[in-house]
Amino acid sequence: MKVAITDEGEIGREIAKNVSTEVVVLDNPSKVYSLKPDVVIHTLEVNYYEAERNRPHAWNINTWLTVNLARAASKVGAVNVLISSFMVFNGRRGYYKETSTPEPLNYYGITKLAAEMGVSALGNFLILRTGAIYSLSYRGFLFPYIRSLLLKGIAKCNQEFYISPISVRTLAKVIAQLLHKGATGVINVGGRRIDLCTFMRNVAEATGGNVMEVAGRKMDFSIDDWLLRTFDIKVNFENELGETLHGRTNHEGEDTAPA
Repeated sequence: MKVAITDEGEIGREIAKNVSTEVVVLDNPSKVYSLKPDVVIHTLEVNYYEAERNRPHAWNINTWLTVNLARAASKVGAVNVLISSFMVFNGRRGYYKETSTPEPLNYYGITKLAAEMGVSALGNFLILRTGAIYSLSYRGFLFPYIRSLLLKGIAKCNQEFYISPISVRTLAKVIAQLLHKGATGVINVGGRRIDLCTFMRNVAEATGGNVMEVAGRKMDFSIDDWLLRTFDIKVNFENELGETLHGRTNHEGEDTAPA
């Protein structure tokens, strides 16, 4: 099996470490036709913060390029794996299922939802609606909070903001496991529901620093991982946080990620 990723960023590099097969990088449809991968994992994206600053660029990368690469992949018989986001939802309800109705509140979410629609229309796809992806360097939604904690020793956050965090390392392992199991369709991928302040306090226990609660409206972007668990995959939040911050790994329990 030949796996293609669409950039050499942090998620792409972690995926390459976890799939026991040839991994190639492609960034335009012509390379899809020449390399003929069996799987195309769409790792290239304009992140949440940059998407709001440069909407045309975000649309061109997150939607237009993704769908065009997916069309080429579909023509050579490849499975399209799209890394989507909890940001396709509105945060009013929480515990979102794969069947919940998307309603993005920001432009990043709009680009991801549009990409979902384009990719799913082609068939033979795996769409991963991820929780809040993080690492010490990954520039996702949680990055400013982690960066502030590391550089300034303090993180200000809303305790009424709920997420389902997942580390870059764990996400890559889950993708590898789902590919091995032949999963298709839409699958939520994230850890247990936790409020932002409690998550950051867990980070602060390892890195040092303080977490300050600030007032904010309640928003719940947690996702239901029931379908993921039917594949015997469960994201262990405490374990993956330790692995990300300290390199610790726990091998106990069911086919957990990290494993």
